[in-house]
Amino acid sequence: MIKLDGLRLDYRNDRQIVPVIEQIDLEIASGESIVLLGPSGCGKTSLLYMICGLASPTAGQVLLDSDPVVGPRRDVAIILQDLGLLPWKTVWKNASLALDLGGRPTTLESQAPPQEIARELQKRKKSVWLGYLLLVLTGLWAAGQRFYLERPFSAAIYLFALALWTINAGFYGSEIQKALALRPQAPWDELLWGDWRRWGLLPTLVPLTIGLLARWFYDLFTMPRQIAQANELIEQQILQVKPLLDKLGLQGLYDRYPLHLSGGERQRVALARALSIHPKALLMDEPLASLDAFTRERIQELLLQLWQERKFTQIIVTHDLQEAVFLGERIIILTDKPAKIKAIIANTCVGSSRTSPEFYDKVREVRQALEAVKGGARP
Repeated sequence: MIKLDGLRLDYRNDRQIVPVIEQIDLEIASGESIVLLGPSGCGKTSLLYMICGLASPTAGQVLLDSDPVVGPRRDVAIILQDLGLLPWKTVWKNASLALDLGGRPTTLESQAPPQEIARELQKRKKSVWLGYLLLVLTGLWAAGQRFYLERPFSAAIYLFALALWTINAGFYGSEIQKALALRPQAPWDELLWGDWRRWGLLPTLVPLTIGLLARWFYDLFTMPRQIAQANELIEQQILQVKPLLDKLGLQGLYDRYPLHLSGGERQRVALARALSIHPKALLMDEPLASLDAFTRERIQELLLQLWQERKFTQIIVTHDLQEAVFLGERIIILTDKPAKIKAIIANTCVGSSRTSPEFYDKVREVRQALEAVKGGARP
């Protein structure tokens, strides 16, 4: 259960205090679907932020199963308006991001047959082995490992060090060859640092050589453990993320990037990422606003199906009245800023036909309640 107890939020603007939310008290039962409606800028998004722990209330508190919410929680997922997909990650990597960051696993049943899951698992494990073997043989293990783990900055630093070492070693070797050409019988100490140019290269070349060799040997001897960890993560992804992607109709799109997806497909990837760790509550901030009407209705039906199957608490911010009636067991009408609860409308038309008279009557009731907010302010 989620309980909002005397919730108030103020923002500071220079020396002025701007009240955003004022005295909201609300109890949301576990597994309930709630929709928040209100004028633009009234504080609906700020309310979501406080529920998931991304913002702290000025007064009051948010309780989740009687525990105060004092920061972000892994059992509360949020989907923002821009979806927050990382453009440099594939569909698979975006959907499994929560697992990569240490999220707890779920227990889902895949629609795919066991042999398909086994084939996908073997394919991805094999790619890790071949990739690691190539990296070790070419001496680029550390950089490749970091790229595989989606740490491009760390990998770039390692590659920069390797390139710097290569340049220094090339110049140093060239200077030694010149010295040998001039004095073939010169002592070794004179060859190594007898010239100011060679002496100037040594302070860079020696530390880089020691550091790169130490990194290479460390990675080489820890290879079995690192491969086991990578395979364990891949197995978890296969068992937890693949069923969601398949259920959301994203088969065959695992290795595509967000740029190559339609709006509806990106929305479904965001849903898969949010649900991959089986959250107790799913918060959505106008998740379907940018979709066309037909795609929006399909995603609404998908949201309804997932909510009915998985029994998570659902809180949706929207400006679409039909969407509110289709998805919300209760519809909370908020006033203009500072936001307060103006009305709570019970809704028995969740998931019903959008063309039924009862559905239209409920939409009309919600519209009238919204028009009563501040003398007819529109959402």
